Amino acid sequence: MSRLRLFTILVASITLISACASGVSDTDEKAPAAPVLRVGLSEESGALDPHAFTGNFLLLDAIYEPLVTYTKGGKLEPGLAESWTVAKDGRQVTFDLRDGVRFTDGTPLDAAAVKWNFDRWVGNKKFTFFRASQIISAVDTPDADTVRLTLSEPYEPLLQEMSIVRPVRLLSPKSAAAGGAFATPIGTGPWKLVSNSATGAALARNDGYWGTKPQLERLEFKVIPDSQARVDALANGEIDLIGGSYLAPITPLEARSLSERGDVTLLTGASDVSIMLGFNPEGPAGDRAVREAVRQAIDTTSLVGALFQSYGEPARRVFPPGVPDSGTDLPLYFDQAGARATLAAAGYTLDGDSRVKDGKRLSLKLLLPAKPAAGQLDPRTMAEAIAAALKEVGIAVEISPVDAAAYYDERAEGTYDLTFFEGLGAPYDPSSSIVSLFTSGARAPLWATPATEKAVDKALFARDSTARAAAYQELYDAVAADAGFVPLAYRPRIWAVRAAVKGFTMPPTDVDLELTGVTVE
Repeated sequence: MSRLRLFTILVASITLISACASGVSDTDEKAPAAPVLRVGLSEESGALDPHAFTGNFLLLDAIYEPLVTYTKGGKLEPGLAESWTVAKDGRQVTFDLRDGVRFTDGTPLDAAAVKWNFDRWVGNKKFTFFRASQIISAVDTPDADTVRLTLSEPYEPLLQEMSIVRPVRLLSPKSAAAGGAFATPIGTGPWKLVSNSATGAALARNDGYWGTKPQLERLEFKVIPDSQARVDALANGEIDLIGGSYLAPITPLEARSLSERGDVTLLTGASDVSIMLGFNPEGPAGDRAVREAVRQAIDTTSLVGALFQSYGEPARRVFPPGVPDSGTDLPLYFDQAGARATLAAAGYTLDGDSRVKDGKRLSLKLLLPAKPAAGQLDPRTMAEAIAAALKEVGIAVEISPVDAAAYYDERAEGTYDLTFFEGLGAPYDPSSSIVSLFTSGARAPLWATPATEKAVDKALFARDSTARAAAYQELYDAVAADAGFVPLAYRPRIWAVRAAVKGFTMPPTDVDLELTGVTVE
């Protein structure tokens, strides 16, 4: 298939969004400076328990804080731990807690409170994807200002994993009911919860905050499930901020329309997530020739050009280049003549427009969620483009959309041949994601073999940066040698604010809600 033809198919499959109405209302022009920022939310924020898998990442980040903070470029800086010391043998990490910090209920942040938090997730089997939970063998409190972690073996990613949102953020021991179950969201962060419902949430400034206090007095989150309706609400002045992968995502087409408005500031940043096509090795895709032909058949340059406009680029790695230890670029594999030759050499002969081997037609089931995540591209659009490309080389594709709950169950059960995968994004990557993507103990990994599992362990337990980088590269090389996945696109990071919002900058990650210097005119 020519690039022009593929591009035409893709464009025809996209439902064009209408451009936002231009101009600013008289009300917007005359509005006085407000101490409130109104934020769009794609879905309700959920129970704000940092030790569970519920709760919007950004609200959790606003309320709760970590011992270690992940900043721009992956640099780690002090959070609730003023400093830390790693033992020479790498088996102990000692944190010196920041003095004078209290939870918003008045409880002091001391070593006992930190240990209470760690005891809720260390060793818990539901956090097996999070290797730190299995590596920590003891949590000790030598004094009220000191927490010492003993590790079963040296684990270099520990400090970065101390910066993630869940389960390591710290909540007050009084947040739990008598039986230990989570009851009330109480943290040390710059914001505290006022209300939380299916229609939205409100946070008030924590005036007792130990760090730099926000200039805003209040954050009001409004749930608007429809992506275009959120864009309209921003354009009409009903809300002030949208964007990010976990707050109120903006599609590339919506971003293009917003970029043409004088009363909206659009911010874009380097991607921290790759979209990938993965295989189930238990079916027809267990044949390496089939996997090789699939990655040769897809023109990712045309795919990204049509779907992501100027806001994306073809993926050539498991993790985008900005992610630490992401390795080197893979080739752009597109070669449809090569795909036909690969299949023919493996015994798949053409019968009409389909390939057949041993009397069986080559057909792959592409599993995907029927409804896209709020504000994200509809995976059916990408699926249709992939199916069209594979048809050109004689591979039939059955697109199988299922509801979200069934999708993850079916993926775990292996009732698919092809499906889409993504990393978790910073600060989870790369250490947390390689466990979930490349080890057999994970729920529906991208590609797991003895070689990938060996490389994962080498990468996670490397003692120096050179050995770690080499181990990560060994992992990526092993997966590529197996044709174990197809890198498709780097997902763009896009945020938008009304021009009246001052001081907002692209956050270090899409799980951060950094609003300290933000004001609204």
